[in-house]
Amino acid sequence: MARELKTIICQQMERELASMDGCVMIDYAGLNAEQTSDLRRTLRQDGVRMRIVHNRLARRVFAERDFPDGFSGLLRGPTALLVAEESALTVAKSLSNWTKKNPNLAAVKGGLFEGKVLSVEDVGEMAKIPDKATLLAQTVGMFLSPVQFLPGAAKSLVSHLAGCAQAQHEKLS
Repeated sequence: MARELKTIICQQMERELASMDGCVMIDYAGLNAEQTSDLRRTLRQDGVRMRIVHNRLARRVFAERDFPDGFSGLLRGPTALLVAEESALTVAKSLSNWTKKNPNLAAVKGGLFEGKVLSVEDVGEMAKIPDKATLLAQTVGMFLSPVQFLPGAAKSLVSHLAGCAQAQHEKLS
């Protein structure tokens, strides 16, 4: 590969890595052209980019950006880097949805999230985390649930007070 081309590839990887909070690496060996296209299409729908990386060039970029040591160890064999503009959670969810339909393909090697190296199990656990909208809805529901009982409690209090007043009135008569 020409030196200029390597420089351009490294610069493009640096730009992509600068805007991310994490990524996931997969082993794409064994995928045929149709499966690769399907994977890329599925990922693209969720805003995830799949980049086939040359291990040597990726190691150089990771070393320049001070990535954790264990992360470069994931670069063995055919490796694809999955990066999303939103979050590494998006990558994990999108990849998990695709692997449910296509088991035993595109094995996860690991990942990176907020400066920490992720194992295969960690990436799987990230895929189970609800998305931001669901988490916000659950939080709002948690805060509003006590308020739902307030009208019933007020009605009960008023009816109890009325019952006490009626009993006192009957007692005095």
